[in-house]
Amino acid sequence: MTIHNAELTHAQLAKKLETDLSQGLTTAQVTERQHEGRNVLQEEKPPTVFQKVWRHLSDVASLVLLFAVLLSTYLALTADGGWTKTIVIGSILIINVAIGMYQEHSAEKSLAALKKLNVHEVTVIRDGDSQVVDAADLVPGDIVLLTGGNQIPADGRLIAATDLRIDEAILTGESEPVKKTAEAVPEAEELGDRINEVFSGTGVAQGTGTMVVTATGMATELGAIAGMLNRTKARMTPLQKRLNQLSARLTAVALVGGVIIFALGIFYQGEPLTDALMIGVSLAVAAVPETLPIIVTISLSHGVNVMAKQHAIMRRVDAVETIGGVNVIASDKTGTLTQNKMTVTRFWPAGANASVSVAKMHVNDESLKLMRLMGLATNATRQTVNGELVEVGDSTELAIVRWLAKFDHSRSELERDYPRLAEDPFNSTKKTMATLHDTPDGRYLLIVKGAVDHLPLQQTAAEQREMMRVHDTFAHEALRVLAVGYRYFEERPTAPIENLQTDLTFAGLIGMIDPPRETAIAAVQQAADAGIRTVMITGDHLETAKAIATQIGILHVTDDVITGADLRQLTDTELTARIDRISFMRGCRQRTRFAS
Repeated sequence: MTIHNAELTHAQLAKKLETDLSQGLTTAQVTERQHEGRNVLQEEKPPTVFQKVWRHLSDVASLVLLFAVLLSTYLALTADGGWTKTIVIGSILIINVAIGMYQEHSAEKSLAALKKLNVHEVTVIRDGDSQVVDAADLVPGDIVLLTGGNQIPADGRLIAATDLRIDEAILTGESEPVKKTAEAVPEAEELGDRINEVFSGTGVAQGTGTMVVTATGMATELGAIAGMLNRTKARMTPLQKRLNQLSARLTAVALVGGVIIFALGIFYQGEPLTDALMIGVSLAVAAVPETLPIIVTISLSHGVNVMAKQHAIMRRVDAVETIGGVNVIASDKTGTLTQNKMTVTRFWPAGANASVSVAKMHVNDESLKLMRLMGLATNATRQTVNGELVEVGDSTELAIVRWLAKFDHSRSELERDYPRLAEDPFNSTKKTMATLHDTPDGRYLLIVKGAVDHLPLQQTAAEQREMMRVHDTFAHEALRVLAVGYRYFEERPTAPIENLQTDLTFAGLIGMIDPPRETAIAAVQQAADAGIRTVMITGDHLETAKAIATQIGILHVTDDVITGADLRQLTDTELTARIDRISFMRGCRQRTRFAS
């Protein structure tokens, strides 16, 4: 049972899923629906030990050596040919298989350890009561409660949402959490645009909500990706093909040579049939390079170990060789090319001659004032717990507290001198947040931060033009821009904080973005020097992605950009004609087609 209809009302949704949105499913309904399958991603049946051994023996070189072992054993038993050849070749085959299976077993153990981290429980409403169940036991129609830090256990429609933001980077590549609503909205094709739906594997970054499960297990969007991976057919690597070709040629030469020696022994020298056969077989086996498979396996195993030290797990030993044959790298943006955390990169105190890069920032009175105002009007926290850094809060506000920490300041330190007295929380309608503070000199300080066009500032026309010029410069660089204003009161205001936000003095702007990893620019350049083209595939906002791609060195003036919607309109012929010019694509649903 799979429902993907953003236009359904809550009543229509409950009727279609045969559930009660306030009481949840009954125990009988849950039991009946669990027969349809558990809420887990299905995997291909793991190969048996025999299948693993046979895969390592199925190449031409190993088959020839296996035949040589059998033939040498036969001759040793029937013609006193000696056991040396049998023992040597048999040992080589055993060592070759053992090394390959050991490396792959190590990789499988690492992957199994990662899978264990995915086990979690969820809070659901069933029979009118709230209860905690294993996420694998969820069924369509279940009512699930969501809070900050939760992982979404299945696909679903929201029936309640309070300041709910979902981190969907795992599916869309969008670096910013998406604001969600529980209202019915027009149907959208791209996942990132489905603002009243949530998806398995994503996480609650902020707020609370209630969802009704519409799809579980392999019927989810994450399950669709897992299904594509399960259907992927393994192909021989270029090295395997070349080794098989070499082994086939050497084997053919050895067999022809053996037959010729056997024929000469019988018809020219008149040797007994058994002796002639033994000489021919011995020469044929001697012509086969017995150590070739084990040399290749040892070399590839060394590559696996090198990759493991770089935190890359290779499931199959022979997959290492394919890295050397890469000519195009299709990479995700968020968390791969970027750090997956918003960071303040530029700031502009009001009246300054120019904006300043944080990397070149020197703390002076103007910059410290701007940092203090931004830090005080923030709710994110950053602290060390049991030796581990823990960050809690909206990604935008976390960027501010990281900015403070970069220059040895903290929100808690600021609030010791400027205790918070009241707060007007941020919401998506007014797009601002306000806080009221006591000050060391006995006055009261109101701080309002948010979108620059939503702050009630007291400015001259020239000051406003200059502010918007800097704002537009930041926006052109794909930075998310925050403005902050303030106002002092000689006596503590008696009016509600919502009514105090007028005639603010403008303090400045900050610009933030999910910046590239420090190693990404060099890595893309090294790939280009090696003749490898890098392509970015992301679900992030187009202008943000273009700015990052340009900064990293992926997008150039002559390069092409394509969205998922555009890609779906292209035929394979049209895509083939354009693909060499495409540097990045925005849209998550067509990644597999593009990468293939």
